[in-house]
Amino acid sequence: MLSGRLLLPNGPIDGELFIDPSGTIACADVSCASTAGYDGATKIACAGGVISPSLINPHDHIDFATVAPIDHGTTRYQHRHDWRVGAEGATALPSPPSTTDPKIIAAEELRFVLGGATSVVSSGGVRGLMRNLAAYKDPTELEGLTGKTTFFDTFPLGDSNGTLLTSGCGYPSIRTAGAAFQDGQYAPHVAEGINLAGENELTCLSAQGNDLITSRTSIIHGIALGAKDVDLVRQAGAKLIWSPRSNVSLYGDTAPVTEYQAAGVTIALGSDWLPSGSMNMLRELACADALNQKYFNKAFSDRDLWAMATINAAVAAGFDSQIGSLEVGKVADVAVFDARTNTDYRAVIAAGAEDVHLVLRGGQPLYGDADLVSAVAPNGSCAPLDVCGNARTVCLDVPNVTLADVQTAAAGIYPLFFCRGSDPTGEPSCVPYRDSYPNGTSATDADGDGVPDATDDCPQIFNPPRPMDGTSQADADGDGFGDACDAKPLDPNTH
Repeated sequence: MLSGRLLLPNGPIDGELFIDPSGTIACADVSCASTAGYDGATKIACAGGVISPSLINPHDHIDFATVAPIDHGTTRYQHRHDWRVGAEGATALPSPPSTTDPKIIAAEELRFVLGGATSVVSSGGVRGLMRNLAAYKDPTELEGLTGKTTFFDTFPLGDSNGTLLTSGCGYPSIRTAGAAFQDGQYAPHVAEGINLAGENELTCLSAQGNDLITSRTSIIHGIALGAKDVDLVRQAGAKLIWSPRSNVSLYGDTAPVTEYQAAGVTIALGSDWLPSGSMNMLRELACADALNQKYFNKAFSDRDLWAMATINAAVAAGFDSQIGSLEVGKVADVAVFDARTNTDYRAVIAAGAEDVHLVLRGGQPLYGDADLVSAVAPNGSCAPLDVCGNARTVCLDVPNVTLADVQTAAAGIYPLFFCRGSDPTGEPSCVPYRDSYPNGTSATDADGDGVPDATDDCPQIFNPPRPMDGTSQADADGDGFGDACDAKPLDPNTH
């Protein structure tokens, strides 16, 4: 039984979270004293902490966490095939090798666990740490969850060779709906770029006969979309998985999230991968928060951002009936964050490595303060880890892999954590930058999109002209209010 500040679906309360012996939440309320088993439960008071559902990463390629972030300076691209294979005259970036080495994969998963996460949708994973919610993995990697898993599709158009089309659907091999939806949620990479070739991908995937954009679709990236495209996503009931750090680093721009928000599309937050994204979900939250504060006019509340990494991510993966919120009957995937400086949702959004005090997966500890992990009496093998001068314990149940193995693997690639006051070494940029807006925000360009406030149709919200838009800011209904700040971007009579 954990007591403290609970982040519940209806808002924060001071209360108690009771976890039954099966690892299920039996009570989440002001008091759980009347719940069966309460008197005999181990009781942990989390004074000065917030108790949150653990974080969920709905987009990562963990099997490619074999290199540190790749530095590409001020070079920015128009489409993922530019940096992948050198399309459109670009110079391709070095291709990180994939791996099946459980020590390397466990190192990447532990980076996320140390940041408060317990689940991921990924092209790689191991048993014994994070739950991998992806379809083509070993079902045992669900770590006790049940039901159909997510089909994580990197090339839904069969275009790994770098095919770019601005019209027509003559791609190498478009995924059939039967294949896409044979499992649970379908999560395809779509429109990763800022040009017409990116937008055309959605056009083809949603075309009659392909029918891949549905209420069971969670679009990964969704950058090169206009107002009509976002409305199509809304009508289909599809979701967005947003990876802002990787987007900004590679393209100098990101998904038009204020448009998705205005349309009512569910937005989840995913890290993409180590070479161009965030090392853990806390760093991805930090990026989303920085963009929201400085470039999106605080369009999202703290609760909105927190939800992107918890319940919205569970929805995007199709597991919201089991994880993602502190509700009776759900699995006890829980993280406790320090709230002595920042409170409620802000305690999660602004957290660093030092601020994560306990991480439970199904009621069992994966990581936390040494005394807390000991009190919970974990199953499996546990070992001490010093985190920024704090005595912590890591509990691994990865076959034939020890914490020492993981530390050795991480040492050759990238650290497991960084301490307060030091951004991760070589971390990809989260500051929008292209040749057309190299100077960031200023007194005459409040949103840093390269368009002076005097002529900007959304002076407070970042909305630069993209190659897919031509030379003008996107304004689908021509009412003089840019789509990024127009509540109804397809209605010229309302904004």
